[in-house]
Amino acid sequence: MRRLKHKHTRRAVQFYEINYGFRKPFKVILDGNFVHALRETHMGDPAEILAKLLGGPVKLYVTRCSLLELQGLGSDFSATYGAAKRAGLHLSCGHDDAALTTTDCILDNVGKDNPQHYFVATQDKALRVALGNLPGGASVFVNVNGVQLEQPSEAQKRAVKKVDDSNMRVQKHELSQQALAELAELQKGPKEKSIFKRKKSSAPNPLSMKKKQKRPMPPQPSTQVGDAEKPKRKRVRKRAKDDSGQSEEQA
Repeated sequence: MRRLKHKHTRRAVQFYEINYGFRKPFKVILDGNFVHALRETHMGDPAEILAKLLGGPVKLYVTRCSLLELQGLGSDFSATYGAAKRAGLHLSCGHDDAALTTTDCILDNVGKDNPQHYFVATQDKALRVALGNLPGGASVFVNVNGVQLEQPSEAQKRAVKKVDDSNMRVQKHELSQQALAELAELQKGPKEKSIFKRKKSSAPNPLSMKKKQKRPMPPQPSTQVGDAEKPKRKRVRKRAKDDSGQSEEQA
């Protein structure tokens, strides 16, 4: 379950990086109720938790309107007010003359298309829905399973797909230029046929048509032994004997 959560979070962060230009260190605006939820659940330091969730270093911001709202809630939220004041940089929201509610203040700073690429950490569900309807609006919240990143809304996915489809089509100025070029070609008149000399096919290479000659078989060594190699039989000469039984030499 935890591995699946990390996989979905990583894909959501990549969605905002690729399509809306979010970059590290990630900017996160903290809502007062988010800081209070972290304190109640004893999860720890907001910077460490959000850096682990988003997969990179973060810069935390707290608006002046959020601090004033926490301060107005009384002593029950005094610890939360101190934690929020220490958690991040004070964001100049531009509402010094008349403070707004935290929701209106954050939406005003995010703008229509979130050009500063803010993540918003809030427990306000209405604020999260409003951010999901904005191009590049991203929110973080706390639930029983820990800190979660809101998945990209269907409206954001449709907006990204619409932009991708429009980039694949030919732009209007390109179409007009193409039409002017075709008109100029028509005014030049019909094109003359190019005259070129067809290359005649040459005769085949006679060497390639020559039949292969059979090579003579090498003489095989004879298995029989020749007459010259046969050993000569030694001739035995018999001496003639006379009637007396003696040889001629003895007579």
